[in-house]
Amino acid sequence: MPSTTAITVPQLSRLIALPGAPVIVDVRIDEDFDADPRLLPASCRRDFKTVSSWAATFAGKPVAVVCQRGQKLSQGVAA
Repeated sequence: MPSTTAITVPQLSRLIALPGAPVIVDVRIDEDFDADPRLLPASCRRDFKTVSSWAATFAGKPVAVVCQRGQKLSQGVAA
């Protein structure tokens, strides 16, 4: 099983649009998304509560999971 690794915003921004760039999955809670409904370029929004139903979609691909603060929620989904 691949390990999870943190990535900084500058590191991620250098990878966007390159071959092999990670899929960016936004797992912000509805309240945070409603406060700022913008998505990062090329990202997709998924519900963190249903990760088991959509995780296989990204199997074998590098994935960057983002949330409002980049702590418990995104790290839990990535794990």
